[in-house]
Amino acid sequence: MAIMTSRQASELDFALERNGWTSEDVKKVSGGDLLAELLLVVRGRAKVVVKSILVFLRTVKVAAQPAVATSEEYFKEAGVVWMGGDFKAQFLGLEVPTIEEAELAVRKLEEASPDIPILAELEDKAEISVSQFRAFLSAHRESSEWFIFYLRGRDGNLWAVFAGWDVDDGGWSVGADSVTFPGRWFRGSQVVSQVA
Repeated sequence: MAIMTSRQASELDFALERNGWTSEDVKKVSGGDLLAELLLVVRGRAKVVVKSILVFLRTVKVAAQPAVATSEEYFKEAGVVWMGGDFKAQFLGLEVPTIEEAELAVRKLEEASPDIPILAELEDKAEISVSQFRAFLSAHRESSEWFIFYLRGRDGNLWAVFAGWDVDDGGWSVGADSVTFPGRWFRGSQVVSQVA
């Protein structure tokens, strides 16, 4: 007797890929008693203890920012020289409210990871405002680090926004991906979020 229909198997396959599972991960979970332990979690009889994949590095103060409608010029003033298509679609022409002075946390990613585990670890501290993102970039020109931010787009969804300083072009290259995109951020990337 089959436990799953072919449709359920397909949905499970998609969910595993979306959450960063590899074929090696599936092999590990299929062997031994690990599936029995996972079943206890699924049925609410056990809890998962998550080891941190983020290491706190420092805090950064961001000054209060005025309300503004974003534009290419708005981001160029912070040193942005290239924007990806999804970034333009989600973050240009966006009405951004006034924000008070804030402190942001910078954490280093200790292992390659998709967005879902990062968001799970940061919980409600993951999202920062678009104006905080811009202020951070402006203050960190010529940085050699690769940064990841979680920003709310025009569509109302949370987006993973990345920024890296392009030495050849003398400015930031920025882009955006859906947080459900299965790709992994590389180890050593720095995640900027609210202070926990």
